[in-house]
Amino acid sequence: MKRLAFLLLFLAFALPSHAWTSAADRRIALKGAELGPPDLRLVIDQFRDEYLRGVDTPIDRATLRPRIEAETRAIVQMIRTNKPMVLIVQRLGMLARLVGEANNPLQGDEDFERYFELRMARFPTVFYGVDRRFALGSYLDRTFARTAKFVPLMDEEYTRGTSVTFDDRSTAFGVASVCYSHAVTDIANLQVFIWKEAGGNVRNAPQSIVLNGN
Repeated sequence: MKRLAFLLLFLAFALPSHAWTSAADRRIALKGAELGPPDLRLVIDQFRDEYLRGVDTPIDRATLRPRIEAETRAIVQMIRTNKPMVLIVQRLGMLARLVGEANNPLQGDEDFERYFELRMARFPTVFYGVDRRFALGSYLDRTFARTAKFVPLMDEEYTRGTSVTFDDRSTAFGVASVCYSHAVTDIANLQVFIWKEAGGNVRNAPQSIVLNGN
C-alpha cells in the first residue's frame, strides 16, 4: 500500500497538468486569436479544429515560463521555414493554453477554475492593446509578476468563502475578470510578435478596446 500511495503521489506531480477548464481555455484562446493580426486570424479560422486541438494539449506547469518563450520562438522559426500551416496553428493553440495558465493565480485549484468558467460569460473583454515596445523576455516577466500579485488576494478571499458564496462584487470575480482579459491580451501580443518576426503584416492589429461580454 505504501508503494502504491507513493506511486500515485509521484504521478500527481509528474504528469502534465490541465490549466483552466477546457471551456475557459478555449474561450481565452479564441478571443486572443480574434484580437491578433487579422492575416493570422484568417489562417487560424481556416484551421480552427487544429488550433483547438493544440489548446486541449495537457501542459506542465513547472516549466511554464521557459516553455512559453521557447514555443514562441519555435513558431516564428516554423513560419520562416515554411512548415505546414496546420502544424503551426496547432502549436499556436498550445501556446495560447500556456499563456492562459500563466494568468492563473491559483493553478490547480479546481474550485477557482470552476468558478472562473461559471462566471466567464459575465466578464467584459478588455483588450489592453498591442505593446509597441514588445520585448519577449521582459513581457513574460511582467506577465508572471502580475499574476503573482493576485495570489495573496485570492488566498485572503478563500478565508471568507468559496465559489459557492463568491458573487459578482467579490474579489474573486474581480481577479478572475482581470486575469481573463490579461490572458486574452497576452495571447494577442504574442501572436503579433510571432507574425511580425516571421515577416507578416501587423499594421492592422486591433488597438485597445472593451467589449461587453464574450
